Amino acid sequence: MKITNKHNLPEAIVRALSRDDYTKGSSEYSVTGLLTPPQVSLLREQYRGEMEMDVADKMFTMMGTAMHKVLEEIDMPENCISEERLFAKVDGTSLSGAIDIQEQTPEGVVIWDYKVTSVWSVMHEKVEWVEQLNLYKWLVETVKQRNVKALKICAFLRDWSNNGRGENYPESSIVVVDIPVWSATQCETFVRDRLNAHRVAKASVAFGDDLPRCSDQERWMSETTFAVKREGRKTAIRVLTDADEAKELAVKENGYVEVRLGEPRRCAGDYCGVSKWCQQYKAELGDRKDT
Repeated sequence: MKITNKHNLPEAIVRALSRDDYTKGSSEYSVTGLLTPPQVSLLREQYRGEMEMDVADKMFTMMGTAMHKVLEEIDMPENCISEERLFAKVDGTSLSGAIDIQEQTPEGVVIWDYKVTSVWSVMHEKVEWVEQLNLYKWLVETVKQRNVKALKICAFLRDWSNNGRGENYPESSIVVVDIPVWSATQCETFVRDRLNAHRVAKASVAFGDDLPRCSDQERWMSETTFAVKREGRKTAIRVLTDADEAKELAVKENGYVEVRLGEPRRCAGDYCGVSKWCQQYKAELGDRKDT
């Protein structure tokens, strides 16, 4: 990947932000890699030399790395294991994951994961977090034969404010998020399904077939909504998710309905890093132009 410096940041900052010490060890897949959509993984592999990221866009990644470094250097309680990478094999394929904290209790292990993230992330359930921590659970129970009783995220909120509003707005800049715990069967099934999805994708490419499409969930698809508006009014009267309900209200209000199409936020923001090479996204942009 090419690192750019569009904002002319000092060289020392560029070097610091460009540093990447991440490793998945000797495994074929890391937990993060397994959770990455197969299409994204294959496009990243294909266009690795052409991908670009501006050094300024790595700031939040550096904040997360710095937070982990600080926490790694403290003296851990005797019942806690810090930053341990576990390895397992499924049908000959190796998988690994580095777990921030394994807290040993008489009832079982509590897995902790640190996140430097946004307020929005803790106000809305993130499927990726549920999947990631349950993969860690699977690793601990498979490798160590220890029961995992709880999954928790310690979230450091980079955009938290004392003036924050809303019923679910976090009370402080550091919060603990409890993650739903899957059964052993759910974890095992999920691991095998993800591995199979990546195997099928690689086989498809090898045979010259099209890349597998990303799901709406993987693309962070927002919902299509219907805004009831009236001429001369700047804001919508109401924004609804049901088209028929919006039409009825528009008639009552002597207005009209503005359709706001759902958007794949991951693609539109290029959070995957490969959207400009993605035929699925290109086709969708073409369809939108035709509507």
